[in-house]
Amino acid sequence: MPKAEKVERLLASPTAQWLFRRMTAKRPGGRCWLDEFFEAYAGGAIRWYHLRFALPYLLTEYVRKKTGAKRETLAGRVFGNPATRRGLVATVRSVGHLGLGQPQRFVAPLMVVWNFTQACNLQCKHCYQEAGKRRADELAIEEQKRVVDLLAERDVPMIAFSGGEPLMAPTFLEIVRHASRYRMHLTVATNGTLCTPDKVKAMVDAGLKYAEISLDSTDPKKHDAWRGAAGYWERAVAGIRTVVKTPGIKCGVAMTVTRWNLDEMEQVLEWCISEGVNTFYAFNFIPTGRARDVVDQDLAPGERERMLAVLQKYLVDGRISIMSSAPQYGRACLELGDPTAPVNTGHYGYGGGKMTRIFARYVGGCGAGRAYCAIQPNGDVTPCVFLPIKVGSLRTDPFEKIWNHELMELLRDRSDRTGHCRECDYKFNCGGCRARSWGYFRDLRRPDPGCKFNQAAWDEIVRESAEAAAAK
Repeated sequence: MPKAEKVERLLASPTAQWLFRRMTAKRPGGRCWLDEFFEAYAGGAIRWYHLRFALPYLLTEYVRKKTGAKRETLAGRVFGNPATRRGLVATVRSVGHLGLGQPQRFVAPLMVVWNFTQACNLQCKHCYQEAGKRRADELAIEEQKRVVDLLAERDVPMIAFSGGEPLMAPTFLEIVRHASRYRMHLTVATNGTLCTPDKVKAMVDAGLKYAEISLDSTDPKKHDAWRGAAGYWERAVAGIRTVVKTPGIKCGVAMTVTRWNLDEMEQVLEWCISEGVNTFYAFNFIPTGRARDVVDQDLAPGERERMLAVLQKYLVDGRISIMSSAPQYGRACLELGDPTAPVNTGHYGYGGGKMTRIFARYVGGCGAGRAYCAIQPNGDVTPCVFLPIKVGSLRTDPFEKIWNHELMELLRDRSDRTGHCRECDYKFNCGGCRARSWGYFRDLRRPDPGCKFNQAAWDEIVRESAEAAAAK
């Protein structure tokens, strides 16, 4: 039996799941035995004969040897990172309580995207949030702290602050400082225009580890036209350069890829590499918010395949980290790469090797309502920032009730689909973008029309659009 299959069988066994529940049960003080073990392993403070940690140590060594991982890698890059430890604890707890499944379900999200404020100094044509003015009902600072507390209580390892423009919120840095006390991985998505040296240093001091700045073109006029006014490209680029040269924080550049800038994607990538940017993130176009007014800029399936091929090429090249919100990216990595090539494992992960490919079947593809959710400025929760369907409010509803809402359950079941998405060989690596299904069809079960396997769904949209235009 292959080594990887042995590991899968071990993790799926009732005995292992019972052990996982015991290992991740909260102890006085809020920590669990497994987290304490990870910390001790990272510090080199244990051996197999230390009875308190003998069982998890032997299990970890068994999995490590079967997968070919190095002890130094586990101790340093994995167990040595507090946020990664939180994610591992959350994953082990989920397998213990919910079993091993494809796709894997989680007792709490691994990542929360928090639209921290509605306020924004830009008027981007594709803004999913329709940001501009601050909402009157946005959470007060004590409510914001309580949101952080309840996420920490459930071992959520990552909060990604978005907006609007988070840097415009007066409470932003205080909430980052509050969250950093829980050793979460904290990131921000920003338009970059407010990323002055003093502001970036303050973000680092507060505990932010990654800043993702939007850049849609290497042509200032094209970027500014898409973002709403002249001068924004220069300010965004200045922000990128400030983040790149500031110690303690990594820089990402986000590009929403559409018809008007698809041919420029490699230029933007090369620019990012030349500037020392750590990560390039290609965002899928979603017909929601203000983007409904520019839906003609969405990529057809064949155009999206061109985008995916470029992303996969640069991922293999290895000069910059490549991420994407397009779930088809995982499928493209498998189709276009050789058996040893790196593959995407989700919205914020990738790696090489046979075990990574197996891991991707469990965690890959769309994570909306399954591995992550979104919080709105007023505390409402949606499955995804691009999927504007409220499933509860953190002001009034228990988190577990929200997380296990029937809509979230639907999103977790990839067999509950229609068309090719139901039968696709890559459904556990992809699953299609449910926000696009909702945006175009108002039906979460419909095929994602952005995929080459769903050309008929795209043709339906084009035909209906032409008929509507003719009827005017």
